[in-house]
Amino acid sequence: MYDPLIQIGFIAFLGIAAQWLGWRMKVPAIVFLLLSGFIAGPMLGLIDPQGLLGDFLQPAISVAVGIILFEGSLTLNFKEVKQARSAIRHIVIVGAPVGWVLTSLAAHYLGGLSWPVAITFGGLLIVTGPTVIMPLLKQARLNDRAGSVLKWEGIINDPIGAIFAVLAYEFFHLTQGGNITSATFFAQTGGLLLIVSLVSVLMGVILAKILNKGYVPEYMKSAFLTSMVIILFIGCNTLLHESGLIGVTILGVTLANLGVTSIDELKRFKETITIMLVSGLFILLTAQIDPAILMAIDWRGYAFIASILFIVRPLTVMLSSIGTTLSRNEIILTSWIAPRGIVCAAVAGIMGPLLVEAGYEDGAQLLPLAFAIVLVTVIVHGLTAKPLAKRLGLAHPESDGLIIVGATDWSLQFAEILKKEGIAVMISDRTWHALKPVRMANIPAYYGEAMSEETEFNLEIAQYNKLLAATDNPAYNALVCSRFAHEFGRERVFQISDREEEEHERQQISETMKGRVFTADHMDFWEFSRLYRQGWRFKSTLVNEDFNMDEIIGQKKKGNLHIVGVIKTGKKLNFKEPETKDSLKNEDIVLIFEKNENSEASA
Repeated sequence: MYDPLIQIGFIAFLGIAAQWLGWRMKVPAIVFLLLSGFIAGPMLGLIDPQGLLGDFLQPAISVAVGIILFEGSLTLNFKEVKQARSAIRHIVIVGAPVGWVLTSLAAHYLGGLSWPVAITFGGLLIVTGPTVIMPLLKQARLNDRAGSVLKWEGIINDPIGAIFAVLAYEFFHLTQGGNITSATFFAQTGGLLLIVSLVSVLMGVILAKILNKGYVPEYMKSAFLTSMVIILFIGCNTLLHESGLIGVTILGVTLANLGVTSIDELKRFKETITIMLVSGLFILLTAQIDPAILMAIDWRGYAFIASILFIVRPLTVMLSSIGTTLSRNEIILTSWIAPRGIVCAAVAGIMGPLLVEAGYEDGAQLLPLAFAIVLVTVIVHGLTAKPLAKRLGLAHPESDGLIIVGATDWSLQFAEILKKEGIAVMISDRTWHALKPVRMANIPAYYGEAMSEETEFNLEIAQYNKLLAATDNPAYNALVCSRFAHEFGRERVFQISDREEEEHERQQISETMKGRVFTADHMDFWEFSRLYRQGWRFKSTLVNEDFNMDEIIGQKKKGNLHIVGVIKTGKKLNFKEPETKDSLKNEDIVLIFEKNENSEASA
């Protein structure tokens, strides 16, 4: 077996490679993480999790899962649920117990598991992992309501499912020998869960005040909060096994809704940590699974897995959707998408051996069945979510979409050209009067501050993936680009040139905050406005046999036009100037800002 340091290197390489492949191929990264773990572990013997971490393996996995759930719960702001409040409430409150009952029945009658094991497993399988749901939602580009329901269900039901499984185990373990009565068990457990919930909320309120009042310096806030999460997680687990998952989730939701000043920076730090933890955990978990165990699943196991996909989940969602405003298509989509993730696999690895020790021999089937369900649901749901959402009309088109911040006469005309060519475009501005011509031109408009937290919950951002900051304030443009760079990617946010090249370095805005410059000619806001008043207009020209790139370049050299960018095949918007016709393909569309022949020059 390889040296521990080399094994850590393998885990780091395989984890980030799997994440990159998932991003590049638009497939949930967990698919590649699972494959990497199987290949590196039982197949090639590159990684031995038990030998690497020993007794530290299970505690490390447990704490990592707690941090992952906390990071996910930081995104659960109640303002987001305006459009789907009843649906989220029903899917979580009604769907969890309904799913528990149906899954337990299927596990017993189809899977052949004893009632204690079936009920424990049924509680565990109500989880739909946020580590899989969140990237899946981004890749599928679902509309806001369907996406919100799946996101809230994934994050809230994860700790609930783990608690259901633990409670079921504890109930059968403690009551089978007559050590405790059922009434006493439920009274004690209910009291402990209430204490965990109250402590978690109180801790969230205290931490919010500490962070907002500056009692902790900025550079320490992320580390401080991570330490508090771990302390809360361990403290809750000391009171009640696995209740730490409930505690950190409540803590995250509390902080997300109390207006913590540094919440965005904390979210980004936690997101980075989560990517690393998820990558490492899935590789470690799958590396210790013997493929022979999975192959040993009999026909009853496969019948149980099939029932989870095609009977239990659809029936659970249909029953839970009664009394909600979900449409038929939204119910169909939600009924199908329910991939399991890291919590399901990790808790199954804990509960299986405990059930065997308690005398339930079929508890040994929990881990292989859980991994099989994770593998099947991740691959099947991950590959079919996007095409199904498209077919049901619940996903935004694959074409690029552009948000223009700043409503002016020339930005409106540019938006009209983009809309005519099939690019989703919207103009945002803080001034109601400035948006009047935008609305009259039937261009989607957003009245509000682009930097506001409200924008995150009121603007359906999934259909857009590029931004152009086009106001007359270079500093504000840079701030907007910095705000959306994390959402879209630094290479997809643009701003009007600020013409800082001639200024002293002390007067320039940091390059790390600014977006990419819009147009290769570095035209600023005032130049666009001046030329537009002189009669210049944005135009689009199709690349075909009659297209003459040399003529366009010639007119540019004469100062009669500026090349803005290209709309590539598939409605992909690229703000990069093509140098030759060879770099273009037929049916591409070149965007230019051109002087009209009949326009009169004016100062």
